[in-house]
Amino acid sequence: MIDESDKKILDLLQRDGRLTNAEIADRVGLSVSAAHRRVKQLEAEGVITGYSAKVDRSAAGLNVLAYIFVKLDFHTEEHLAIFEKQVNLIDEVVSCSAISGAAGDYILQVVARDMDAFAEVALKKLVRLPGVKDSSSNFVLSTMKQSAGWPLSI
Repeated sequence: MIDESDKKILDLLQRDGRLTNAEIADRVGLSVSAAHRRVKQLEAEGVITGYSAKVDRSAAGLNVLAYIFVKLDFHTEEHLAIFEKQVNLIDEVVSCSAISGAAGDYILQVVARDMDAFAEVALKKLVRLPGVKDSSSNFVLSTMKQSAGWPLSI
């Protein structure tokens, strides 16, 4: 069970994964050894799944961000597994989630250098995957909020 100290630690690490145990301890009000122990426990329990750098998408040359809704022809376990396996092989697809509603069966977040590169992904990779019936793309024009992590205080 995650307590308030764990939530504070997680909030700090989501904002800056490079904090030392001493910095975490100071900000949460724990001893360094207690902070270290809690971080290790959160890692062991799979609450913390890794550490990474936040990269500015545009500065890295990925100027197009889109969400693609995908509808499939078939919904058997075998067809879904094949689709999911193939989507995981496309580097430009940075996230893929099964969804409910009429918009589609999956929503994919896709990045590309430019519109030509996006068209290559959408028209030559995604729609040609086995079982894809339909897709529709929605382009991000601007981002008003980009979360540093999950809102653990709710």
